Amino acid sequence: MPKSKLNYEDFGPVSTFSTSILSSLLIGLLIQNYIGYTPWPVIIFVLIGIYDGFRRMWNYSSKLEEDVDERRN
Repeated sequence: MPKSKLNYEDFGPVSTFSTSILSSLLIGLLIQNYIGYTPWPVIIFVLIGIYDGFRRMWNYSSKLEEDVDERRN
């Protein structure tokens, strides 16, 4: 039985979702560190990162849906 090769393109949506959240968390932490407003920058930027991650996943899933529709025709 041959080994199945790992396709790194399958990790694309997961990595973009997680990097958008992590990058916004780091931006919030940097703002919190330099300006000093306690939890608000982190909370706001994490929510922005979650929104951006879901938006990217939504766009990716719509592209996959269009590809499936084109294959059926």
